[in-house]
Amino acid sequence: MLTLLVAIIISFLIVIIALPRTIEILREKGYVGIDVHKPDRPEIAKGGGFVVLFAIVTALLVVIGLTTFQVQDIVNPGLLAALVSILMAGMIGILDDNLDFRNRTKIVLPMIASIPMMVMQVGTTTMSIPFFGTIDLGILYPLVVVPLMMTFIIDSTNMYGGMNGLEAGLSTVNSSALIVYVALLPLLTGEAIPQTQIDAGVVAGALLGASLAFLVFNRYPARILPGDVGRLPLGAAMAAALILGNMDRLAVFLYAPFGLNFLMYIFYKVHVRRKEMEYEKFARPRDDGTLEVTGPYTMYWLLPHYSEKITEKRNVVLLVLLQAIIAYAAVFLLLANQLLAL
Repeated sequence: MLTLLVAIIISFLIVIIALPRTIEILREKGYVGIDVHKPDRPEIAKGGGFVVLFAIVTALLVVIGLTTFQVQDIVNPGLLAALVSILMAGMIGILDDNLDFRNRTKIVLPMIASIPMMVMQVGTTTMSIPFFGTIDLGILYPLVVVPLMMTFIIDSTNMYGGMNGLEAGLSTVNSSALIVYVALLPLLTGEAIPQTQIDAGVVAGALLGASLAFLVFNRYPARILPGDVGRLPLGAAMAAALILGNMDRLAVFLYAPFGLNFLMYIFYKVHVRRKEMEYEKFARPRDDGTLEVTGPYTMYWLLPHYSEKITEKRNVVLLVLLQAIIAYAAVFLLLANQLLAL
């Protein structure tokens, strides 16, 4: 578990140390965006997610270095595949931030980031599917399940954001839930942790440290926005960790709200076309800071739609709290299931 702590500490320190100066440089170079959910619409630095990407990658490289030089052990190829996938997701994010791809392109492009995980055949081909039991998918797992799972998690993470602290907050909850699962499982079952789950915890640890540090500067009122260069690696790191640790059932629980958000978005797009309405991407802030929305068409529009007292800050806190309840309930449910199976 030492490598997990190392990953958390390294990624946290990199972000917490580098971001203050990064914010200054981005502002000096004119990389600023409008914080649209505030009445005065302030300009703040944008695109700071590359620091998160750098922190996650560096933390994983340090862990890999400790494994090869200090322990003198062979590094799990799956961990290397995860590292490359996260890097590729960051590269796609950089391109999107600068070229502003069309929505269809944005949805498909993250599939490229799954290629390293596919070619290294990361994960176990057997899956426990409700009502069907355990099924061995064979070659279909790396060729179909892995790219679809990674693409969905990366895309849905990118879509479920846009408010101060939301992306980093959700990422903090999900990565910490995975770490708790990995840490408690051997204590409850008395069995040794498989190397694949240790590696999954390391990836989640690097993500947790970077997300927590970024949240310090991105929480309301934000001083910096992540951009796609930050959001896509957040999703890629979680997807890689879940696949590495063979945690398909945990993934279903963690990303159920993200999937619901995606379906609501699709419904909204269809609704706009049929009614020939103007598509609105953001909520509208009132003078008192509360949010006005077109309808309950995304997860982060639900509360402002049904209550006129919801501010951006309160909305994000409640959404992160909801995710925490779902994530940790899922962890303890799966742990209880493991105990009953003994």
